[in-house]
Amino acid sequence: MKRTALLTLLSISTFTTAVFAQQDSMMLDKIYHESFYQGQAYDNLHYLTKQIGHRIAGSPAADKAVAWSKSLMEKLDFDKVYLQDVKLPYWDRGPKEKAYIVGSKEPLNILALGGSVATPSKGITAEVIEVQLLSDLKKFGDQVRGKIVFVNKPWDESIVETGVAYGLNSSQRSRGPAEAAKLGAVAYLFRSLSSSTTDDYPHTGGTGYVKGIDSIPAMAISATSAIKLSEALKTNPHTKVYLEQHSAWKGMVQTHNVIAEWKGAEFPDKIITIGGHIDSWDVGEGAHDNGTGTMGTLDAIRTLMALGYKPKHTIRLVFYMNEENGVHGASTYGQVAKNKREQIVAAIESDAGGFAPRGFDIKASAERVVWMQQHWKPLFEQKFWVSRFLQGSPGVDSGVWGQHFPNTVMFNFRPDPHRYFDLHHTAKDVFEAVDKRELQSGVAAIASLLYLVDQQIEQL
Repeated sequence: MKRTALLTLLSISTFTTAVFAQQDSMMLDKIYHESFYQGQAYDNLHYLTKQIGHRIAGSPAADKAVAWSKSLMEKLDFDKVYLQDVKLPYWDRGPKEKAYIVGSKEPLNILALGGSVATPSKGITAEVIEVQLLSDLKKFGDQVRGKIVFVNKPWDESIVETGVAYGLNSSQRSRGPAEAAKLGAVAYLFRSLSSSTTDDYPHTGGTGYVKGIDSIPAMAISATSAIKLSEALKTNPHTKVYLEQHSAWKGMVQTHNVIAEWKGAEFPDKIITIGGHIDSWDVGEGAHDNGTGTMGTLDAIRTLMALGYKPKHTIRLVFYMNEENGVHGASTYGQVAKNKREQIVAAIESDAGGFAPRGFDIKASAERVVWMQQHWKPLFEQKFWVSRFLQGSPGVDSGVWGQHFPNTVMFNFRPDPHRYFDLHHTAKDVFEAVDKRELQSGVAAIASLLYLVDQQIEQL
């Protein structure tokens, strides 16, 4: 009798699971149809990039992006839309940088690294010491004094996961100026983090200094210019380079995160955070980084609203300010949420471009990830070509505020990685580099995940 009852319960459970899986599959079909036929992310991205443009945190353009984003949210059926005050230091690049090989006046394409100090107004002319690794500087000792340090390490092309290749080299960008300054260098040149050896666009990015060590100008140099300089040094080890840049910190400014809330019907005090950073670097148009992330997550919520969906949990959309050079927005968001003792049960971040969706990295226990692989991955994999459900990083902004919420399950949207770092932090990151179908496919993937999280997070 007991065995019969157990088999009956198992049969009912299996049937119920199949029914819910069928319902979820039908909902995902609707989400994809809505996104492809009625999606608004691509058009919104066009306005953001063409009418506002690049928007480094603290700039007038960033303030325009905040006001416009808020107006977009107010057009949808959110229960509340508001700005969250964020104070941060404003860094300005100033006039265009100049660089050339002395003698031949062969131009070199450079960009000041974010946070860099300026050269003297008349520039810097000095010999160059070339290394691949910062650790190699030690063998030069006093020879570094008065020189320009040139770190010319290409990233590892054999790594398909380009974010890993980026990460292996990025510490030399952030730590390099301070390490070079310790030995008396007068400037720092860093080979851009790009997968292309034929790329003549320098890639900027954040750098830092160390208290008590002189700050020296720091610049990224394009891959082809790096190769050009390296060849010149092989011919003449005493080759000199001229560098000029005028970047500076302009003091503290008041800016904002942009936040909208869609109240949950069953668990209004439990929050699912979704979003990405609204700021960008001050070159290009900030299209893939991170216009696609903000416009995509907004459109994911619009998609669910258009389908008449009613969330169980409160869904909170956040456009963070200042991910690129300080993460003050995410820090502020986390501190405020902590002070309010909010229950943030899950988070979804989009900050890896708008290429074809491949899946999600997940910050959760191995058991939870296995559950998602068993229950959610099959819904995405065959029909929509979205198959990555792996333990991984939660994303930069979520990772910062998530320090206050260690039990929050976090998802990091992962598009195809191959082309992202050809554009990342460059003048090439423009609207024309985004494909509408790829972007709206990503919107559908994010909206589908948001739906599943809202429906089933209590089961994890």
